[in-house]
Amino acid sequence: MVDDEGKVLCRRECPTDPDRGYAHALQNIREMLEATARTAKTRISGIGIGSTGPLFALTGEFGDVNFFPNWKGENPVEDLARIFQVKVAMENDGDAAALGEAGWGAGRNKKKLMYVTVGTGIGTGFIVDGRLYRGVDGSHPEVGHHLIDPSGPPCACGFRGCWESMAAGPAMAEWLKKEAPADYPHRDDLTAKQICALARAGDA
Repeated sequence: MVDDEGKVLCRRECPTDPDRGYAHALQNIREMLEATARTAKTRISGIGIGSTGPLFALTGEFGDVNFFPNWKGENPVEDLARIFQVKVAMENDGDAAALGEAGWGAGRNKKKLMYVTVGTGIGTGFIVDGRLYRGVDGSHPEVGHHLIDPSGPPCACGFRGCWESMAAGPAMAEWLKKEAPADYPHRDDLTAKQICALARAGDA
C-alpha cells in the first residue's frame, strides 16, 4: 500500500504457488490487499499489478506465461476491479518498476530511463520522454530473451543462450550445480538467493 507520494505504508507477500491455480492466487491477493488496507488505516483507491509476462496490458489478460501454467486468458484487472470497485491496471513487472522509478525514484525528471530486473527471469522497462516504450500491439520488449550465446543453455522460450537462460535466478543455480566440485555440499534445492547468502558468508 502506497500513498500519492509513493511512500510505502504497508506491505504483504506470499508465494505465488501457481500450480494451485489462478483462483487460489486471486484469493491470496484479495486477502493481502484487505490486510494492507486495515494495517495502513486507509481505503484502497486503485490497484496496480506488475507481473511476469507475456501479458496484455491494454486488456488485463495473461498470455501464455510459462511460470503460470493454465492461467492464459485469466484477467486479474477485471476480477479485482469487480471485487474492490476501483480502477485496476496491469503491466509487465519490468515496465511497472520502470514507471515507479520514473515517478518517484532514480528516473524522476529524466528524459530516458532503462530499468532491469533480475529474478526468476530477466525483465526490462524503458521510459522515453516520460512515456513507457511499447513494441508492436502494445507488447513488452522482451530484452531478457535477446541472444547472448548461440551455444548457451536452452531457454524456456525455445531458443538457446538468451540473457535470461544465462543470468536469471534459476540459471545461476543451474550454472553452479554444473561448475561446482562433485562434493560441493550445497547442491540440494539451490536458489539464487541461497547463492548470494553463501557468497556473503565467504563460500568460494
